[in-house]
Amino acid sequence: MSSSIQWHGACYGFEGERDNWELPKPAVISDMTARPEYDCMTASEYLDTEDVLRAKAVALAGLLSKSKRSVLSTGAGLSTSAGIADYASQATESLSGVGGAVAATTGMSPFLAQPTDAHRVLFALCKAGHVYRWIQQNHDGLPQKAGVPQEIMNEIHGAWHAPDNPVIPMSGSLRTDLFEDMAQCADSADLSIAIGTSICGLNVDRLVTIPARKAANGEALGTVIVGLQQTVHDESATLRVFARCDDFFKKLADVMALEAPSAYPKGEYFIPACIQGKSEEELIFSGLRYNVAGFLSEEGNLTLDVREDAELVITRGMHAGARGITYGCDREGNVRCRFKLKPERGKLRAQVALLLGRWWLQAAVDGAVPQLPIVNVPAQCTAENGGTWLQDLMDEYAK
Repeated sequence: MSSSIQWHGACYGFEGERDNWELPKPAVISDMTARPEYDCMTASEYLDTEDVLRAKAVALAGLLSKSKRSVLSTGAGLSTSAGIADYASQATESLSGVGGAVAATTGMSPFLAQPTDAHRVLFALCKAGHVYRWIQQNHDGLPQKAGVPQEIMNEIHGAWHAPDNPVIPMSGSLRTDLFEDMAQCADSADLSIAIGTSICGLNVDRLVTIPARKAANGEALGTVIVGLQQTVHDESATLRVFARCDDFFKKLADVMALEAPSAYPKGEYFIPACIQGKSEEELIFSGLRYNVAGFLSEEGNLTLDVREDAELVITRGMHAGARGITYGCDREGNVRCRFKLKPERGKLRAQVALLLGRWWLQAAVDGAVPQLPIVNVPAQCTAENGGTWLQDLMDEYAK
């Protein structure tokens, strides 16, 4: 029985079915620790049989149908099939395709990576209303490139496409608002789905441990863990799936009849509705429901200009108050920016190139997020339009 729980989860309410499932097969055996110095297992990898994998997809579909507040928690394992290396796939023969990933190189810029099959299925799951929040430990923007709206995303460890949310080093501090949102999600979720993450002792682990503890007391549906490697939390999960992320979520899409979009042809990308058909010279948006400091406001009437040479200011995060300019768009349609940033220590400032994800423009047009990551430097700063607050921010950063 303990072996069955270890490999399949507690399976509350369908224990009898679980006990007839075959155990996963070892695919890669390694005595290396998946993430040295963290609370994790070895880098060995396992696969459920096809029949069991489909049964687990049916089980997850059942949990999702009952859930009132499902939260996704995703780690590097979700993006390895997009060519982005992770830390935990230590074995050179890893099924992830990026074995020995600490030293691996694919020859491709990770900024050019495109969504995987799993990302596209998860987008369909979001579109169908099954996801309350997506807590993203990766920085890659692949969920948004698949079409997931920014307003349900929490890029807890930083993002490559948000000037207000730089990537956080392991020794760094999480942004307060993102941490509080993540903690609230952990406390309120009735179902948490952890995908491609080692769950090895970070703050975000509460997204796994709290719903699992509630499920053991009959107070929630619990946690589902999807990945190739064992974790120290497997026995506390409601459902444990051993599979490549793409393989499992394609099965889930089939079981739930989800309409996941196809991959775009090479050289084509997801373009939000607000910029479809627009040239770079037309990227100016008027009448937005934000004040000049970027806060959502019913009295707001913001114009956001991201055409070339537009002057910008970062509104929050470690570089709140930093000023910069735009200089066109990259091949995917993300706005390229250059900000004069100061280091954590010392006074020497440097021009740093950053990207503003195109999905942020749609969020601004829709009034879908409480605060924008950047705004234009206002022509006039008053208390009424929020400009005084922003001017103070700029003045403080300039010191």
